[in-house]
Formats: sequence, structure tokens, C-alpha cells
Amino acid sequence: MTFPLSKTAIAVGGAMLTLTAGAALASNGQGLGSDPIRIVMPYGAGGSTDITARIIAANAAEHCGTRIDVVSMPGAGGMEGLQFVADAEPNGHTILMADYSATITQTLTEDTPWEVEDWAPIVHLTDWKPTVYVKADHDIQSIDDWIEMAEANPGSLVFGHADPLSLVHLPLVLLEQETGIENVHLPTTGGGETRTMILGGHIDLGMTLPPSIVANVNNGEVTAIGVFADERSDVLPDVPTFQEAGYDVSFEAPLLVYTFGTVPEEIQEQLAECIMTGLESDTAQAMGQQASAGLENVQGRDSAREVYAQTTERVRDVIASLDLD
Repeated sequence: MTFPLSKTAIAVGGAMLTLTAGAALASNGQGLGSDPIRIVMPYGAGGSTDITARIIAANAAEHCGTRIDVVSMPGAGGMEGLQFVADAEPNGHTILMADYSATITQTLTEDTPWEVEDWAPIVHLTDWKPTVYVKADHDIQSIDDWIEMAEANPGSLVFGHADPLSLVHLPLVLLEQETGIENVHLPTTGGGETRTMILGGHIDLGMTLPPSIVANVNNGEVTAIGVFADERSDVLPDVPTFQEAGYDVSFEAPLLVYTFGTVPEEIQEQLAECIMTGLESDTAQAMGQQASAGLENVQGRDSAREVYAQTTERVRDVIASLDLD
């Protein structure tokens, strides 16, 4: 899923270059070494994940003792990026940042050279809140409108989303299982294409993350009708959760930093510590707020491992309930 490159992304990128230039000469003396650290993302550049990675690069470099680069590898549905990290020397200088779509869903549904347990989550950055939206002049303007129209006309509404079985698709599957409604699922190339099709009136509904549509909501182009999360989004505080509307469906997507499992525990701990220290700075928090990145409560390895295990179990259960043959 990609988002347009904004002034925020440009500003963060500029800050990264400024803050990491001197940090490349530093050494933390704790075993990480002075080679650059690469944060690999299995997505295109310019999205919310990319911006978050650049905030890390801008603020954690001095604490990690070396330059931090952000590398986008969206090829092969994200598998190219995961393969690159898995194949890298296990010294902590090539790490992954991703939601569950790459490390869990694709690993469970495709033939990969690794298992879910081969990925070692080290930092729990935030939890993305999948959000359903429509064009502002569509007949659907609420969750109840959608359910009522879908029940009255099964299979008549087209729902666009990127990456089947991803964080912008699995919540829809869960809602359909709970309510019995039927929608036409239309995979798109990403959040940008979904938004374009919504605005053009070519599809009825779409799903994305709040930061990607907040500008469209604020200027009256689209209506966000519901959030698949336990609590409302700080970015779109007026949009109700599906639970508030009476539907017991919530599926937030944790954004995690990983090493591959072959990286020694000591280095995993060092990486987690220096990344978290960088994100606690006033500069990092200001950048995060400007980008609506949700970095106010970053957690370490224990939280990352716990949420990864919980998400794995839930994704596995949902996939098992589907007929994928």
C-alpha cells in the first residue's frame, strides 16, 4: 500500500540526512559496528511505513552509532524485501519494518523459505487502524447504510482494497463472516489506486489507513464510515469503530521492526534499545505527530513478540476459515 509523497515525507527525509551525517562517524562500542544499518520495507516509497522508517533513521542513528538508510523493496508482493533481509549477514545491519501482511499472511499462504517463527520482532512501533471509506456523495454514509444496502442487494457493492488477505482485506472478510453480507472484492495495486477509483465513482467502498485519507476527509472528498479497531483513530476522531456500531470486528495491524532470527539476541537487544531511545526524543515525537505516525507509545521486544504471536494466531485462524484452494 502506498501513499503520495507529502511535504512531511520530504521534511523527514531532509532531517534524516542532516541528523545522520555526523552519526555515521560515531561508534556505540557495543558490537553493532559502524557499517550502515538498512531498514528494509517490503512496500513502495512514500507511504506511512516509509515515513515512519525515516523518522527512525533521523533520530536513532546517533544512538545506534552509525548511519541508518531506508530501503524500499516492494517486488514480488514484498517477498523480495523479506528475502533480502533473510539472506543478509546476521549482524543486525539489515532489518525489516512491516505489518503482518508480509511476515505472517504471505508466509502462511505461500511457499517461502522461512517460517513465521523465523522472524524476530524487536520493536512494536504502533498499531494501524484499517478504515472503510466512500465518496462523499455516495448513498452509503455510515456503517449501517453499508450493511443495509449489502443485505438488500447481495453482491452489488464493489469493495476495493490492496493485497488480498492483507490488513486492508482481512477485516472485511471478518465482517462478512459475522454479518453474512456479500461484497464484490476488487484487489487494487495499492491505496493510491483504491482512492482514485473511489473518487472517480468506479467502486463503492475502499479500505486504507487513516493518515492516507485524512486530507480527503477534511476537504470533503470522501467520508470515512468506520474503523476496524478497539478505539477510534486519533487522526480521524469523529469516525466510529465497528464495535460502536454493534459489530464485534476489530483487527488492528501492528507495525513492527524485525531482525531475522539468526541475528544474535545481544544485537537484537542493542537495536531495540537504540531505536526506542531515538524515538523518545522530542524531535522524533514532533515528526511523528506531524506525520500522524502514532509513535507516542513505542514498545520494546516483549510487546513486539507478544503482539506478533497474537496476530499470527489470529491470522492463522482467519485463513483456516477460508476456502483458499
